[in-house]
Amino acid sequence: MTREIWDCAKRIAVCLAVLLLSACSYTLQYNESYLAAARRPVTIRADGKAAIYTTPADDAFVFSDHPTSLTGNATTASVPLGVIVREAARVAFEDVFRDGVDKTATLTAARDYRVIVNPRPTKFEYQYNQLRNIGFAITPIVNMTVDVRVLDARGDAVWHREYVSGEVLGSTYMVNLKPEEEINRTTHAAAYQLMAKAASDIVSEVLTARSADIAR
Repeated sequence: MTREIWDCAKRIAVCLAVLLLSACSYTLQYNESYLAAARRPVTIRADGKAAIYTTPADDAFVFSDHPTSLTGNATTASVPLGVIVREAARVAFEDVFRDGVDKTATLTAARDYRVIVNPRPTKFEYQYNQLRNIGFAITPIVNMTVDVRVLDARGDAVWHREYVSGEVLGSTYMVNLKPEEEINRTTHAAAYQLMAKAASDIVSEVLTARSADIAR
């Protein structure tokens, strides 16, 4: 195949990919397998059990908007960010806490947990980026911000940090019959990365500080 024919074939493939992103609305779903694929070995462990505390309103939060890229700008994706972030927190903290994690919407059993974590997505953007590939392919990109708090038994925050993913890149493709699922997959990966960082920070900063106070 000559260079000219190959370039032409790539452009046709990208045109087909762009056509698949024309004036559609997508409703995405939480996917456990996407989180499983994003998991990485942990470098820090903690005894006891953690709780992931979210309200029904947190869980019901759905982001719905156009991508920030010109490609696919006529489409709208509805992303269940509340559930994705909650489940990413569950998985990330399960990886760290030896006795596992409970999800809860109440603080009545607060004394059963070493730490109570309240994650909440606050910002989300996504794009189908062609510029990185000189127009020959599309790279899904997600940018997410999550507010993470550690709560006491009264529900007051005793530790707080905002986690910003920056641009998280998915797998580049020329043709994909379900391009929205690449955004979904990348969203799960971004959420897990943020929650894994939060879990490590909370063990290092919150639990280590508590242990130091007890030892005094």
